Amino acid sequence: MTVDLKALKREARKQGTPAARLLQLAALGPELSREVARGQHTPPQLLQALAAHPDALTVEAVASNPHTPPQTLEALSLKNTALAKKVAHNKSTRGPTLERLGKSQNDQIREAVSYNPSTPLHVLLMLRDDPNAAVSDHLLLRSMGLLDLYGKAKDVPAEKLVRAMALTDLIPAEAAARLSECSDPDIQFGLLKNIDKVALSVRNEIRQRLLSKEPTHDHP
Repeated sequence: MTVDLKALKREARKQGTPAARLLQLAALGPELSREVARGQHTPPQLLQALAAHPDALTVEAVASNPHTPPQTLEALSLKNTALAKKVAHNKSTRGPTLERLGKSQNDQIREAVSYNPSTPLHVLLMLRDDPNAAVSDHLLLRSMGLLDLYGKAKDVPAEKLVRAMALTDLIPAEAAARLSECSDPDIQFGLLKNIDKVALSVRNEIRQRLLSKEPTHDHP
């Protein structure tokens, strides 16, 4: 009997395939177990079970899957460098795990943490001074690019802008002007807190504009 591997892979990826059937597919060989492990519709409980699979690439797929339970990601990150890098990239990895990985001796793991949108700001601030330029320069350039983009577009989430202001060394004049006009109190407070980074040409003007609004944000 000929096995239609392509059809089985499609079944492994398909939304609505029962967990019991996915388990059967994963048992048919490493190609299918990897497909199930990377599937966006694979239940978290099954991903947790596949974390103990004998095939290394299957386990790496589990470490990369955003639906893998955080406690499973934490456990995988402690096993070896390859898995730690996958977990460091995973947006579902929790802050404490990312903080620990951000202190890794491995440059590639720290770099992966710097790219993760779920990495807490205090960890990114630590990585901004990383001795590896691939980590520190990436954070600075990404933040500068985001703020420069905001000088031309309005649809950047407030949280990203506040993080970018904290990570950059210079807030471009056009972006600073747009930020100062934003009604979101988090952005206004973030800009005032980072006013010394605003381009000199508009710094005093922006400071006065923000102070005249008398922000009442309740921050420590």
